[in-house]
Amino acid sequence: MNIAKKLVLSGVTAATVIAMPLSAYASFYPADRQTYTCVNGNQCEGADHVVFNSFVNNPVVGDERPFFAGSLNGANVQDRIKVKDGDVITLRAYVHNNADPNKIGEAAAMAKNVQIRVLVPTAKQGDQNLVAFIKAANANPGTINDTMSLYGDSAFNVNYVPGSAVFTNKPNGQTEVTTKLNDKIISGDGVYLGDIRGCFQYSGYVTLKVKVTMPTTPTPPKPPVTPPTTTPPTTPAAPTTLVNAGPGEVAALFAVAMIAGTIGYRQYLSRQLGRQ
Repeated sequence: MNIAKKLVLSGVTAATVIAMPLSAYASFYPADRQTYTCVNGNQCEGADHVVFNSFVNNPVVGDERPFFAGSLNGANVQDRIKVKDGDVITLRAYVHNNADPNKIGEAAAMAKNVQIRVLVPTAKQGDQNLVAFIKAANANPGTINDTMSLYGDSAFNVNYVPGSAVFTNKPNGQTEVTTKLNDKIISGDGVYLGDIRGCFQYSGYVTLKVKVTMPTTPTPPKPPVTPPTTTPPTTPAAPTTLVNAGPGEVAALFAVAMIAGTIGYRQYLSRQLGRQ
């Protein structure tokens, strides 16, 4: 399979819902499927049957097996992203039918009834795994999937943004077309992408958006600090009559005290003499 020119698209591949075991954290499934390699940059011999995302050195996307990732605020796509309340993540999944029409012909290389679904968790957690599934009626393996994750400083919910899912590819290998996808991409069997031819020029991306809700518990206000109650010191009552303490008054008081003392002493001596 010769790549005429590189296909540069942006988006996310959503995967089909099927009864298959979910892949482990940040991994793809099945991990042991047969892989394919490009030689000299653009000489890529594909598979002799319909199979998705199994080239390990795609000239544009590299290893196709980890095909599902996310982008925050237009940054490069990542398998694991730290989020906060209100963040909107653009999920992107690459869709490539690796069947080689040069080996088995155009008709046999056509993937029939391709489906895609993205599993968006509903539980409130601090670490969330999202899984994309791709399925086709005549693919082998019948279904592949890949996982990416979001995490935050506290538990959060992930909610699909209605109307955000689209599929961008070149159905005829030349003209790029963007098709709006049904919101069922996150439920049931997902949505159909139609039939997809085998080869690089027919590959594309499914993209959709999810929003993070991470409610925070407000910190209760601290009660006001009441200063301790203190009893003010008792102030002695002011005297009702002020004593005049001028020099004349002091001398008069002293004379009165002397006379009273003399009289008292004489009475004392009289009592003592009377006893003799």
